[in-house]
Amino acid sequence: MNRFWYGLAAFILAIFASLLWLRRGEFMDALSAFGQQTETPQPAVAWSTAPDMPSGNMAPESSRLRHIIGRLIDPNAIPYEAVLRFKTDAEFEDFLKNSGKLKLLGNIPSLRAVRVGYDGLNDLNDIPEDAETSPNFLVQLPAPPDPQGPGIQDGAVPFGSSAMVWLGVEDNESWGAGRKIAVIDTGIVEHSTFGEVSVSDTRDFVADGEAATAVDATITEVNGHGTAVASVAAGQHPAAPGVAPAAEVLSFRVADANGNSDSFTLAEGILAAAEAGADVINISLGSAGDSHVVKEAVESALASGSTIVAAAGNNGVPGLTYPAAYEGVISVGAVDAAGQHLDFSNTADNLSVSAPGYAVPAAWPDEQVIQFTGTSASAPFVSGTLAAIMSWDPSITGQQAYDLMLAHSNEAGAPGIDPVYGEGILNVGRVVDAGTSGIYDVAVASHYYAGDIQGNGREILQVVAENRGTEVIYGSTLKVDSPVGEQIFTLGAMKPGEVVSREVIVDVRHAELQGSADYLTSLTLPSSQTDNNPSDNNLSSSFLPPVADDGE
Repeated sequence: MNRFWYGLAAFILAIFASLLWLRRGEFMDALSAFGQQTETPQPAVAWSTAPDMPSGNMAPESSRLRHIIGRLIDPNAIPYEAVLRFKTDAEFEDFLKNSGKLKLLGNIPSLRAVRVGYDGLNDLNDIPEDAETSPNFLVQLPAPPDPQGPGIQDGAVPFGSSAMVWLGVEDNESWGAGRKIAVIDTGIVEHSTFGEVSVSDTRDFVADGEAATAVDATITEVNGHGTAVASVAAGQHPAAPGVAPAAEVLSFRVADANGNSDSFTLAEGILAAAEAGADVINISLGSAGDSHVVKEAVESALASGSTIVAAAGNNGVPGLTYPAAYEGVISVGAVDAAGQHLDFSNTADNLSVSAPGYAVPAAWPDEQVIQFTGTSASAPFVSGTLAAIMSWDPSITGQQAYDLMLAHSNEAGAPGIDPVYGEGILNVGRVVDAGTSGIYDVAVASHYYAGDIQGNGREILQVVAENRGTEVIYGSTLKVDSPVGEQIFTLGAMKPGEVVSREVIVDVRHAELQGSADYLTSLTLPSSQTDNNPSDNNLSSSFLPPVADDGE
């Protein structure tokens, strides 16, 4: 009879060992899934393979142990680590005093959470009965957009030095004064772009959580990503200016020189940033793993008054990375200098807003200025904008600043909130001018192919217009030239910020014969009014017929 049980145990062990071995490839896939692109190549990934299986008697001896093992097996998890959370302070303290064979790698008292390592499966028997067990997930810098997959589409327009002008940022020397932006990233190194900006409360969680007093010049191997992110939010370099150059920058290093981190360390960084009084917390990192400890850290930081901004991720797929996917976090996608969604930028119904993310200037170690691409670059534009808005009026909260920013974002894509652009595209100039009367500005916001929304077999193109000024506009003329001829619409009264759309039939047959159907839209104010920004009054696009499915 004993032979049967020993055989069964060996069989279970073999399956588990096989799963861990197969996870080598899954870890490599996960490590390459999130992206940022700079002119400086990123180092090789540190966790390219899972460690070898420990030797010895590893057979799971109980249903409880098998349950724990089942919870820890995840393609996005760090092998041989777990996160434990306790219901009471007493249970938490008792475990810290006696963790048995489990190795204590870190603890967060406010969350009653512990990070542990283990050498063998039977070590997991020392996890207390009432502890909640979950994986410690891999967190990483977004990786460069895949040239063989969703990436930077043909026709995308880089920003270069035009990003600030494009956003309407000018005379911003004092923006951010009195406000703190925490950059949770790879650390910030000295660079002239920070000028008189105070970079303080630096803490390095990679080097055992040791605190530093200023920009950490002692880090000999550092990924420049954090420096680039900080410069977009608050830089002063003429070639790499930031949105809120007078803001105080707080640096919390959670990722190593290879851009690798984990959910437990990220949670530590979020809590430390909130405790330091950060008004805005920027997280241009992502994970495919939904970590309870990170979620609780986010909730705690939000409750303390911090506003959290996170990159949507560069997978080019539906769904946001974590922590961008969490409720209350401002998630940011990427657009090019033509206002086009970039193919690598993740989409989701809970995407908040879009911002520049293609070849924007940013600082890099050794006094370099690079072209920064990815949602990693997009997020700090929003973080800097929120800090700037809050600095204009000390009474403005992060939520109020966010609401103001969204109310004056540029409509894009489908009318209203959509998974591609979120609430719209960041426009700082509109926020600045919100209280200025006498601004007349109508714009053709987008051409959105809606399909057969009427259910009558006719394909529809929605032509979307927006009042981006500060005055009510009456009687604007919308003219659409298409293969079916010219159509003219007279728009009624449009309040500031109002969005309207008109439907145009798509000539699918023409598109199939000619390869495309071209649409040109122009929008003009009544003759008695002058448009303050006529550059956004025209829009052209081409409808491409769907590619036939060959069944392969």
